[in-house]
Amino acid sequence: VYWVHWLCAKALRDRWAEELLLVQHEMNWTCNFFLHKAEQWIHLASIAKDAEKVGHLAYAVHQCKMYQCLYVDARDAFKAGMAAQ
Repeated sequence: VYWVHWLCAKALRDRWAEELLLVQHEMNWTCNFFLHKAEQWIHLASIAKDAEKVGHLAYAVHQCKMYQCLYVDARDAFKAGMAAQ
């Protein structure tokens, strides 16, 4: 009986360790996604600037800033969450 309980507890611990690893990777992927989208909008802003399309440039700059803010918020939230462990 003791052996069975030990195996169940070990399996549960292993599942939680795997879940923690996956969540840490997902946090990194989320931050990387926000940075990638911000870089895409920077590129589109440079294209709009070269084409002298002021409206397109304003929209691209706005979108870039939004993704940069999302990155900063996610990074700070994830750091706070990891520090709480």
